[in-house]
Amino acid sequence: MASNYVTNNVLVTMGDDFQYQDAGMWFKNLDKLITYGNMKAAKDGLDIKLFYSTPDCYLKAVKDANATFPIKQDDFFPYASDSTAYWTGYFTSRPTTKYFERLGNNYLQVLKQLQVLANLEEHNVFVLDELRSAMGVMQHHDAVTGTEKEHVAHDYERILDSAIRDASLIANQAFNKILNPNESLPAFSYKRCRFNESSCPISENSEQFIVTMYNPLGWDVKQPIRVPVTEGTYSVFAPNGDEITSQLIKIPDPVKNIPTRKSKATHEIVFMAYLHPLGIKSFFIRKNKKDKRETKRAKDFYLNVNDYFKNLKDNIDIVIKSEDNLKNYNDLANNYQSGNHFASFNTNDGRYDEKIIKNPQELETIDWNVLKDKDSSKEYFDEIEKLRVGVERVLEKSGYPFANEEELRMLSDEPRIVEREAESYIENEHFKLRLDSSGQITHLILPDRTFNMKIQFYYWTGCIGNNTKPSERSSGAYIFRPETTQPKSMSFKTTAKHQGPVVQELWIEGDKNLAASVRIYHEKQYFEVDYVIGPIDITDNTGKEYIVRYESDLVNNGIFYTDSNGRQTLKRRLNERPQWNLTLEEPIAGNYYPVTNEIFIEDKDTRMTILTDRSQGGTSLEEGQIELMLHRRLLHDDAFGVGEALNETANGVGLVVRGKQRVLFRNAGENYNTTKEILAMHLEPIVLVADAKDLTYDQWMTLKRLTGLKTELPTGLHLLTLEPWSKSKLLIRFENYLEKSDTSTVEIDLSNLFKNLNIKSFEETTLAANQRVDKEKWSWNKERVFVESFNNNYGNFGEIKMAKENEMVSDNGFVIKLKAKEIRTFIVDYEYLDE
Repeated sequence: MASNYVTNNVLVTMGDDFQYQDAGMWFKNLDKLITYGNMKAAKDGLDIKLFYSTPDCYLKAVKDANATFPIKQDDFFPYASDSTAYWTGYFTSRPTTKYFERLGNNYLQVLKQLQVLANLEEHNVFVLDELRSAMGVMQHHDAVTGTEKEHVAHDYERILDSAIRDASLIANQAFNKILNPNESLPAFSYKRCRFNESSCPISENSEQFIVTMYNPLGWDVKQPIRVPVTEGTYSVFAPNGDEITSQLIKIPDPVKNIPTRKSKATHEIVFMAYLHPLGIKSFFIRKNKKDKRETKRAKDFYLNVNDYFKNLKDNIDIVIKSEDNLKNYNDLANNYQSGNHFASFNTNDGRYDEKIIKNPQELETIDWNVLKDKDSSKEYFDEIEKLRVGVERVLEKSGYPFANEEELRMLSDEPRIVEREAESYIENEHFKLRLDSSGQITHLILPDRTFNMKIQFYYWTGCIGNNTKPSERSSGAYIFRPETTQPKSMSFKTTAKHQGPVVQELWIEGDKNLAASVRIYHEKQYFEVDYVIGPIDITDNTGKEYIVRYESDLVNNGIFYTDSNGRQTLKRRLNERPQWNLTLEEPIAGNYYPVTNEIFIEDKDTRMTILTDRSQGGTSLEEGQIELMLHRRLLHDDAFGVGEALNETANGVGLVVRGKQRVLFRNAGENYNTTKEILAMHLEPIVLVADAKDLTYDQWMTLKRLTGLKTELPTGLHLLTLEPWSKSKLLIRFENYLEKSDTSTVEIDLSNLFKNLNIKSFEETTLAANQRVDKEKWSWNKERVFVESFNNNYGNFGEIKMAKENEMVSDNGFVIKLKAKEIRTFIVDYEYLDE
């Protein structure tokens, strides 16, 4: 054992799963072992001394030995305990627990900031401590990893949910105090919503309500907001009183059918919220008493012609798609009298059309089920109401129906149905996704480049074995071991397309309880994939592990990148390791890495990045491809301590998981942009909803707003922590999130940072804030110098650029500086300034 240590200090660790419950017995026996071991060494003249120690004492002894050590600049993933046992399954296991942990951190950081910025009572520290404790428990190596028993996972979730619920009173107090400082209005009761289930009791049961949100980031954000509501028309008002652009969109059936969902919401009102740094804004949403025509109308297509006519009175631009329903069209042609129901196209230019539709006078009295026999003479079109789409102009080629040639032939007498091109788009100002005639994504088009682009879903079948030897290893909570080297494909189809002024969406449904919405928001430089998976079918007695693959024609030469625990970005090479020659018996699992925040591939010009809303396992097994595991349901244990199969259920059926990923295309090397998008995804604005049935619009206009910072933080700087420390003291952490290869130092003036906080003095501490920072850092003897960039050096054989050792930056009074990837922690004295 000692031969594996550089010094003569040998660390013998105590602790193991399911052991040491009887601590008294163990310490009694260890006392004897140490005593008799030292007696034996003295008797036989052995240079051995046994004693209790701590990690700090051990490290001090190693330092005092003045030895020379090897270096390592990458991490230790993926870990394997034998040739077939790659511990890469837990990167994804229990995906809902992983998401809840991420959401819990979002609430913790937001509530700590609000406690400070609103100058709330000190007794709130008790509920903050409860949430801190719950989040600490969630960091246990068998909690967030998903390697606990299911009933234990439920207990972790119960603890965290209770802590968030209790601590949310801070947001309620802060919003009321900041928005209504003079208490001229009654206090609002702000509530959390289950937005991941498209459920919100207040918004779906109220005629008018306010949506209040807080941005915890140090820069402006433009956040898409989706509030669950019932069908109708709604007006959304910004804090300045302006009615802003919004869009009503249906909630997909796979979301409405989530077993745990309890909601009557059928739609979501979608709008964009512009939020300032550490800023609070409130939006007033009112359901209109009488439906009004929208000037900016979304486009939909329908699978059933009945649905088309039922919705005709509420839609300006409708696209029809038939699925094995040709008889409906024959009945339609036979039973529905043609008339001047549709005006012809009025083309303004070669690309766009303004559509004019003539509507009946008494729409409400019409039986829109035109497929049944009826006397059509009751239908009159006595008055023409011209509905013009003037503000948002829709591309003509994206407005044609999803119908095959036979359907077009049968509908040739209908002026609204015309022959269309074989492809269409969903798009915004920055890029577009091209769709083929079946509605499948085929290309991503940027201003200067077009890529082949596909989004495909598959599943791996998990190995089954008795775990007595490597060849009998089962896939389980810890271990990912697929049965084959090729996943099973899933058939899926596009079921709907929605286009409007805020978001354009493509709905996809598969044959294995899989659904997804591909979204492009106005002005956003990413597209979003919102997926719903489950219950995973196990009636064939096989476990399944669902994946998504983003397939492009980028040439990445087997190289991909993942973040290392949310911090440094590390290069990964397919079937390789940086420090030894690799032989793989598990070519799939052995190339899986943890993806805490992002995974990307790139060629010399362009980078494709996938951002995740929770930790997942990911890889790139083929050129131009990124693979991420989304959900796992397995029927056998892998014998690493859980003692049960990873077979999660909810409401008596297999667990349903909803999540989202964002896909960005950037010029290669734009690190800071991606990092800001990561932070914007993981620290989203907290959104609370309050009923406003007794509030008038004029009263709502008296509410204030907050911007916590005087100006945006400089590029590269993130306010990692802002929390109360003690009376008149705060704990503040800053992070320079730029990569070390950027060699960028950023600075910030603490005396001119916050609008309502005056920092009088500060003291720097260690990261844990438990002692003053020690400027005299320990120096270590190394076998060689660190390279400046591990990623540039790994796999390259050109000139090696070495890192600058102990590069120092100097502060200037209240102006502090941070090197790339540096985190600095301060305890500050402050006073609160009333605005």
